[in-house]
Order: sequence, then C-alpha cells, then structure tokens
Amino acid sequence: MMINARSLPRPNAHDRYRPVYHFTPPSGWLNDPNGIVHHEGRWHVYYQHNPTQPTWGDIHWGHASSADLLTWRDEPLALAPSPTTADGQGCFSGSFAWVNGTPTLYYTGWQNGVQTQCRATSQDLMTWEKDANNPIIPHPPEHVRQDDFRDPYVFQHGKRWYMVIGASLHHDRGAALLYRSDNGQQWTYLHVLHTATRTDQGVMWECPNFFPLGDRWVLVVSVWPKLGARYFLGSFEDERFTAEREGVIDGDGGAFAHLTAVGPDGRLLQWAWIDEQRHRDLIVPGGWAGVLSVPRQLALVDGDLYVQPVSELTQLRDKLLCGGEVLIGPTEPTGFQGTHLDLQLTLEADIEHPVHLSLLCSPDRSEETILTFDPGARLLKLDRSRSSLDPRVNRDSQRVHLALRRGERLELRVLLDGSVLEVYAGGRACLTSRLYPSRTDSVLGRLTAERVTAGTFTVWTMGEDKGPPR
Repeated sequence: MMINARSLPRPNAHDRYRPVYHFTPPSGWLNDPNGIVHHEGRWHVYYQHNPTQPTWGDIHWGHASSADLLTWRDEPLALAPSPTTADGQGCFSGSFAWVNGTPTLYYTGWQNGVQTQCRATSQDLMTWEKDANNPIIPHPPEHVRQDDFRDPYVFQHGKRWYMVIGASLHHDRGAALLYRSDNGQQWTYLHVLHTATRTDQGVMWECPNFFPLGDRWVLVVSVWPKLGARYFLGSFEDERFTAEREGVIDGDGGAFAHLTAVGPDGRLLQWAWIDEQRHRDLIVPGGWAGVLSVPRQLALVDGDLYVQPVSELTQLRDKLLCGGEVLIGPTEPTGFQGTHLDLQLTLEADIEHPVHLSLLCSPDRSEETILTFDPGARLLKLDRSRSSLDPRVNRDSQRVHLALRRGERLELRVLLDGSVLEVYAGGRACLTSRLYPSRTDSVLGRLTAERVTAGTFTVWTMGEDKGPPR
C-alpha cells in the first residue's frame, strides 16, 4: 500500500516534549537524515522513516522540503521496501547526487540480514524509480561482513564519481570504503579510504560523509554503537586520503548520522538525527519518535572544523526575556523561564571557576538539568541526573572536551526546544541531548557562577509564531 505523508495526521500539537522549531516526522519513526539537496529555491531533506509506527522497522525514506530552513512541508514518501527484492525489508541510509543532470538516490537495501547498495532516479524529486539492476553493489569486499556494509555517500571529483561506504573490517574496526565509477551506475572497489586506528574510534563506522572544505578534505563518520560523530581533516590526492587532524562533532553520542550538503550560496550545511531517550512505553502513546537537529553550518577556522547553527534561526526569536551585561555570582542567580528558548552567553576571558546554566527546573529544584563549563577540567558537562523524576527516561550525564585558549572568551549558544537541547561552544564543541521533566512547572532557568563573573546573557522565546509550512 502506498502511503502519502501529507495525508498522515500529525500527533497532538500540545505534546510538551515535541519540538516546535526542530523537524519531526508527521507521525511514526524518524532516524538518519538521508539525501539532502537544494533545488529551485527549496531545500529537500529525505530521512529514515517508519510511517506507521513510532518504532524502528519497515524503513522507508520520508521527505520534507523548506524554502527557508525554518518551516518544513511534508512531501510524499520517496522510497518504500519492495518485497522479495534487495530492499525488501528496508531502504536504509544513503545520499543524493545529480548524475548527468538526473536526481539520483543511493541507498542501502536490507533483506534477510544482507546489506547491498541500490539506486533510484527521479525527474521531479517527488516520485522515484528504482534501478532495474539493483543491487548495483551486491557484495562487500574481503574482510567486510555482509551486515557491516552500508550508507553510501556519493560525490563527483574531477570527471569521475566516487562512493564512500561505512563498514567494519573483520567486525573489529570501523572503516570507510572507497569506490569509483565513470557513470554513477557501475562501480569498482578501490580500497579502504580510512580506518579506525584506536579502540575508541569504534567497531563500525556508519553514515560516512567525505567532502572538500577550503583547502582540506573532511571525512565525517558516526561511530557505532552510538559513540558520537568524529571527523578527520586531511588531503585527498591520487584517490588516497591522508588524515592530519581529528576531532569530535557531537560528544557522547547525543546526535548521530550527520549528513552534509552544499547550499546555493556556497555554505556547507549539516543535519543530524537526535534520538528518543525514553522508554518505549512513553513514546508509543505520542505517535512520533525522532528529531532532526537544526541545520548547522560548517567552516574551517584556524585549520579546524567549526560547527554553528545557521543564521536563519534568529528569525524565529520572539520575546526577549533578558538581555545585556550581567554579573553572575553564586548567591543571586539570573533567572528566566521557558521551554522553547534561544540563549546566548559570553563570559569574560580567562575565567578559572565553573559557571552553571540550569534549565527546566521545578520551583523546588527536584527537577533540574545543569549545563556546566569547568575551565579547570576543560569540560563542558550536562548533568541530567535530576532532569526528570520519571525513571523511564535516560538521565545519564554527558560531556565534551573544551579547552579555551589564553585570552579566549567562552561563547555558548543554547537551543532548547521542548525535549530537545543543542549546545554550541564557540563552534569548537557541541553537545546534543533530550530532556523529559515530569512536572509541568519545570520551566524555570537560572545562571550562576562559583565566583563573580562578568558577561553578557540574552534569552529569547522561540518559534511561537513560526507560521504554516512553506
């Protein structure tokens, strides 16, 4: 049965955990963002989707589009499993490419535990025809299992097409495999593009991206199982990648399956999947699961990868709750309240003591989530131990390394959207999380420091007048 996403009812708009300015599916399950492209004035984002249940399974490709990166219109489903074929049990993740002017999706088919690479084409980005020769890559190379072979990322370099596939070597080390094609249809395996060299780099690499940025090439991989996203910076010459630097995009696995695309203005934008971190019993009644991050802009700064929310998000700011210069101390917190907010905090340079930002607090603070920058430990930490009184939600704490240079000020951008939290630290560190307070009065916030600290702090409400889809 063909399902049209536009006909599916959106779950209760009054669901307090459902974000208002992050994209969610009309109903059912969402995970990885897939092919992303800008065409004729609109962004098109495809994504992993179960249209009938808010749980993983029966994976299709959902589709949404936007003229402004802020408001999204649900489009018809792009891909659905075809029984008895290579994708009979799921159309898994992949990417988009213009091949000789034809919109083309590359994706992983799943059938009876076997992963193969498939292809579909379109004339209008709405209806897609699967290649009669699917699977176009039926087998992995030596030392890669048939179920460790997925998520093709396709790009053109010079006159040739290249595909990078996520894999595991000997089911022990994450790897990105490189293929080459002259026409985007027949593919030749070349070699391992890059592989894990340490145990903390993971057993399996999923959702690889490989793209130029400035004078460098960037390889982004999602480290399975849910160990976050890593990037490697280096050179790509003679079809060989030499990694020179590495880092973490999202610490502690809060976001996953990052996917990158170039906009008409040359900006390099990226989306990621933010999963549910609560028990199935709490998810199913709501009828939806999974969120995409806000669009993020990537840049190369001082030879390293920087990640920030796109500037368009400021258009969603509504009421200014507080703003201006502040003296932050331990006894008189700067207070605010709200569940859909955009916060910016800039502190004086060379602070030596922790600063705390509390969110979604109840009046008695029995529920409270605390974001702390500890300059001595060089950590940005998110304490979720009291984020909810409900034991069925994930309350593990998260952290990411953040070492400020001498004379550098801390600059935090915090996006709170119902249950979604994204934290950006000067472009150099990112934490993504989910928060599910059980009390309806857990809406308060406070800013404190262990010693008096000067800074600027602004808080806006967000998305109250987002308007209809465009």
